[in-house]
Amino acid sequence: MLRHARPFVLLALLAILAPVAVAAVTTTVVDLPTRPGVTQRILLLRPDAPVANLLFAPGGDGALNIRQDGTMSGTGATCSPIARYRQAYADAGIAVALVDVPSDGYAFNPIDAVAVARYMRSLDAVPTWIAGISSSTAMVVDTALAIPPDVPAGFIAMSPDPTAPSEVNKIARTTLVVYHQQDALAHAGALYAALTSAPAKEIVGLTGGSSAGRCLGYHTFTGLDEELKVTLTGLMAKYAGTVAASPTARAVEFYNQGLDHYFLTHVAAEIAILDAGTTIKGWVRTGESFPAYAAAQAGSSPVCRFYIPPDKGDSHFYGRGTAECDATAAANPSFVNEDSQFFHVALPVAGICSAGTQPVYRVFSNRADANHRYMVKREIRDRMAARGWVVEGDGADFVVMCAPA
Repeated sequence: MLRHARPFVLLALLAILAPVAVAAVTTTVVDLPTRPGVTQRILLLRPDAPVANLLFAPGGDGALNIRQDGTMSGTGATCSPIARYRQAYADAGIAVALVDVPSDGYAFNPIDAVAVARYMRSLDAVPTWIAGISSSTAMVVDTALAIPPDVPAGFIAMSPDPTAPSEVNKIARTTLVVYHQQDALAHAGALYAALTSAPAKEIVGLTGGSSAGRCLGYHTFTGLDEELKVTLTGLMAKYAGTVAASPTARAVEFYNQGLDHYFLTHVAAEIAILDAGTTIKGWVRTGESFPAYAAAQAGSSPVCRFYIPPDKGDSHFYGRGTAECDATAAANPSFVNEDSQFFHVALPVAGICSAGTQPVYRVFSNRADANHRYMVKREIRDRMAARGWVVEGDGADFVVMCAPA
C-alpha cells in the first residue's frame, strides 16, 4: 500500500570529498546516498559560519555535470544564475548546494532534495531554502508537498514553469517567487496566486538585464546576477523566522475495509493521496489520531517505518527505538526501512509513561497478512483484542510507546 507515495528513505551519508579552500569558503564535491542504489552529487560551497543554506537545482534537464574537482560543464552550469554566481552567494554567508542529476538519471526527485537538505542541516542548523528555476519548479513544488515536518525549509521558485494550482494550493511552507517582468516564459503570477495555504509568501519581479544570449535572457536573469543575489539574500533574511519545523506532527489513522488493514501517517502528501482516493483507493480515515514529535527531543526515541512486502502482508510496521528497528531488519531482510526516523516518541519505563506524555498501544492482527494498529485509547485496544488481535507492549498496561499529551 502507498507504494506510489513512498516517504523518504533515510540512508547513512557517504561523502566523497575533494575540499578546496577559497578564502573563508570550502568547496566540496559530495556524493550523497539518497535512495536505494542511488547517489546524488552536489557541489557544496560552505562558508565558515553560514547564515542560511540554499539548495539549488538548475533548469533544463537538471544537469550540471559536476566533476570530482568541482568544475562543471554544460548549459546548466553557465545558464543557471545561482550556479554561475555561486561564489558570491557563499561570500555573502550563504551555504550553497548545487544539485546535479542523480546517478539513476532521473532529475528533480523530492526524495533527493530532502536528503540534501538534511545533509546541509546536519552541518549547519540554519534556515534552509530549496530553490529551482524554470523546469526545476516541479522539484520545488513536489518537495514542498512531501517534505517531513522535522525538516525546516522554505521554498523559492524562480522563473517558474506552469504548475497545477490544485497541488500548489496544498503547500504549507513559506514560498517565495522571483521572476523577470519581461520574461514571457515565466508563470510566476499563477503560481503565486495558487499559494493559498502558505503561511508566508512574496513575489518579486526584477527589471533590467538583457534578453540576448543563449541562456534565454530574462528567463535566467542574464545580466542581473548581483541584483538577483541581493534580492534572494534579502528575502531569505526577511523570512528566516518563518522557516522552522513544528515540534509535533499528528499521526492520522486510515482503514481499508477490503484488506482489514490499518495505516498511520503524518506526511501531508500521503494523507492527501489517501483522502482523495483516486491514485490509491479504498482507504478512509477512522477519525483516530495522536500527536508525535516531528524531530528528536531530549529523551525521545526514533520510530522507524518498515514496508512489509506483499508476500508477508503488504503493510507497514512502526518500530519503537533503535533496538526494535535493528532487530526487525535483522529478522526480516525483505522488509524495506522507508524511514528510520519517521517520527519520535518517548519510551515507557516498565510500561509507565513520564509526565507530559500519554500511552500508545499496539495490537497485531496475528494473520499471514500481517498488520498492526496503533492507538491512544485503551477501549479501542481492548476491542481489537476481543477480535483476536494480539496486544503488544510493556508493563501491566501493555504500553508500546509514549506520545506527547
